Amino acid sequence: MRNYYVVLAANSLVFAVAGITMPLLTLYLAELGADLALISIILTSSYVVMLAASFAWGWLADRSGRRKPFLTAGLLLAAAGYLWLSQSNSIAAAWPARLLDGLGLAAVATLGLASVGDTLDASRRKGRSIGLFRGIGSLTWALGALVGGWSVTAFSYQAVFLLCAGLLLAAVLVVALLLQDVKPASAPAAPAGRDAKAAASLSPLFVLGVATWTAVDYASSSMWPNYLASLGFSTTQIGGFWSLAALFEMPAMVLLGGLSDTIGRAILLAAGGFGIALVQVSYILFVQSLPALLGVQVVRGVSLGSYTATAMTYAAEHGSAEQRGSNSGYFFATTSAGQLAGTLLGGTLAQAFGFTALYLVCALLAACAGVCFLVLRRSEARQPGAGGNLGADRSI
Repeated sequence: MRNYYVVLAANSLVFAVAGITMPLLTLYLAELGADLALISIILTSSYVVMLAASFAWGWLADRSGRRKPFLTAGLLLAAAGYLWLSQSNSIAAAWPARLLDGLGLAAVATLGLASVGDTLDASRRKGRSIGLFRGIGSLTWALGALVGGWSVTAFSYQAVFLLCAGLLLAAVLVVALLLQDVKPASAPAAPAGRDAKAAASLSPLFVLGVATWTAVDYASSSMWPNYLASLGFSTTQIGGFWSLAALFEMPAMVLLGGLSDTIGRAILLAAGGFGIALVQVSYILFVQSLPALLGVQVVRGVSLGSYTATAMTYAAEHGSAEQRGSNSGYFFATTSAGQLAGTLLGGTLAQAFGFTALYLVCALLAACAGVCFLVLRRSEARQPGAGGNLGADRSI
């Protein structure tokens, strides 16, 4: 289990960086002179890089049978991206820094999940363990969101990005000093022939649900700081709201990830879809009420936890160890496709029609993702040997 805890530690540092920067990045780009549409294009281009790179990193890891060198390379590239961003004083300089960061983070996400999947290969509690892995990341994300909002007020954006580069270099040291490539524990033999291909592949319904859910999340969250800023909230308050949601993500991921081990993955995936739909509607109705907005952020954290821990577990438990890097790459490439569509949709809709229209569209799409996961459950319930623990299969 040493690899599990090593990757968990490195992943936690990466999520601290994400927590620091995500609530601030669109505000920084706006300060450099970008309008909402251009911000969406910049973020979208980064996700194009992540989409292609996720496939490539996963394929390289499976081809070589190694995780560590590619995970280390990704962390170094991401650190270089933040160092570059700290020295950028124009959109022309900041844009390529985001592309470099996207290239590196694609490796970190893909190879981190593949490494954890290797470690948990024969575990019956994958959902709980991956929920803890991702949940600790949400906790450090929450702390990062608090630090980021305060640091910009006290210092500068440049100082914040330098801090992020330092945290990523610390993650490199964690991986370099402790992580060793090991073969996964033996698991039950995979089926043969056509059944093997089905078991190794991610279901199209799952892929569609992941892409749609992620598009909603990024369309909503990429413009959310700008939405609140337009209503008079400070950067410190915005960071605090983000932090509150992230604090509830951690226990939700652990508890609901564990619950998915018992009652099935698809139910918890669907709950995450419908919960996020409710959040989008609430952003329209209750954003002016501080107590209500705090409650909405709690619901957001729980819904995100339900979806995220379960989706990562579903992806990690498919296929053999020789396919896990590629499947993880496919999952994160799908996530990147959703991020790409969401960030482009978010800025474009907000610029053209306003924030209310944006969150109405997000609510509808999130409900569609929930429907995809419900249909997935019914579809794979007829094939109990395929698709992971979607029903109440306790053998995992």
